[in-house]
Amino acid sequence: MKHLNKKVYKAAVIGIGRIGMKHESDPKRLKPATHFGMWNSSPCVELSAVCDPVSEHLQIANSLNPDVKTYTDAEELLKGVKPDIVSIATWKDTHYEMMKLCSKYEVPAIVCEKPIAESVEHAREIVDELNERGIHLFINHRRRFDELLYPLREDLKNGIIGEVIQANCLYVYGLITTGTHVIDTLRFLLKDIAGEVKWVVGNRNTFPHFSPPDDPCVDGLIGFENGLKVALQSLNIKDYDLFDFYFYGRKGKVVIKNIGRDIEIYQIRESPEHEGFTELADKPVGIRGGYPRDQFSFLAKNVVESLQGKANSLSTGEDSLKALDILIAMQESVAQGSRVVKV
Repeated sequence: MKHLNKKVYKAAVIGIGRIGMKHESDPKRLKPATHFGMWNSSPCVELSAVCDPVSEHLQIANSLNPDVKTYTDAEELLKGVKPDIVSIATWKDTHYEMMKLCSKYEVPAIVCEKPIAESVEHAREIVDELNERGIHLFINHRRRFDELLYPLREDLKNGIIGEVIQANCLYVYGLITTGTHVIDTLRFLLKDIAGEVKWVVGNRNTFPHFSPPDDPCVDGLIGFENGLKVALQSLNIKDYDLFDFYFYGRKGKVVIKNIGRDIEIYQIRESPEHEGFTELADKPVGIRGGYPRDQFSFLAKNVVESLQGKANSLSTGEDSLKALDILIAMQESVAQGSRVVKV
């Protein structure tokens, strides 16, 4: 990857809808809450320009930062500003196109919302192209920028609950929209101990029809290289958010709950009621979190340090490509009547 040492890096955001900018107005969200907020508040970075087809969004951007240049055409922004960093927060069907455009103008670092593309072929093409050109790529699978998941990954590798023998995951609102975070988090936490995902089975959740028509909720089973099986379950509802994980080992379990905010570690104990039997303790031996983590600042730091040659992307194109491959395999399984599909 190419390195670029500057006192101040110029950043631009293409697409300033909800995750691009509008969530900054949510008083309950930890700030920064968007790509706009991330670069507008990041040390060593100047938010130079934004691009969006909606004039109201551009007016809001200028109210938040009067010095930011506004564009309605992404190519005009890239030619006029020549940014060092571009965040792509557009609709998912434009991610490939926008990354190709950034590649054309040799933007040194690209931060793109998930999914990386709508097809594995396009994802493979853009990852190879950016690698060949030395362009840094960061896909916003946000759990990779959660500071508490790194020590948890090490704990699982070191056997805090013994050999992991099963896991269950729950999510809402679409396999591609939210399920991609589940798949990427599973690979992040389990790859070192379970290997890669080798096969999947998918079954569409048809009740009560809340997920978007083009992104249905899918339940399924995910098979890892070492034989570990993970159950994926969706709640096709809009009544509340859900993003929970349960990892079961021979010596205990780990629970990630409350949309990822809380991590609890349980170990086994002798049964108080039956001689010679053991059971999971009713109280955790370890509790972590309980608060939202500043994932956007973590991401911004990773981008800047990668440009400086001090770090590598924590959420690579290759990882996102693998997640997309798994998601599409699950969709294929659904189309084939829930048959096993190899990944």
